[in-house]
Amino acid sequence: MRYLILLTPSKKWRDGVALHNQPFMPEHAVYVQTEYNKGNIVLAGPFGGSTGGAIVIDAATEEEAITFADNDPTVKNGIFSYEIKQWDYKMSKCETENPAFDQDYVDYKHKIQKELGII
Repeated sequence: MRYLILLTPSKKWRDGVALHNQPFMPEHAVYVQTEYNKGNIVLAGPFGGSTGGAIVIDAATEEEAITFADNDPTVKNGIFSYEIKQWDYKMSKCETENPAFDQDYVDYKHKIQKELGII
């Protein structure tokens, strides 16, 4: 499964300090790099304006993704908190997934929605 880990500033975040200079950021970078080297990190990086960041990880279970996030040095030390979402991607350049949505799809879904009485 694929999971999105959203990282946001937590109680020990230092206001006025750039994200890359926050405590435990070098350890965080190495921690994420190690998992990337194993082939489990799909995307990772900060948001513009130093407002946090995100990691897209492939994990066998949600518990595995939670364990990864819980053991992140920035999470363990209160710099970031996190939220995890299962990512059921439908479009992906990485995997060359393209559902090719078009008007036929819209027409089909409208037919179903009419049958359900929701439109």
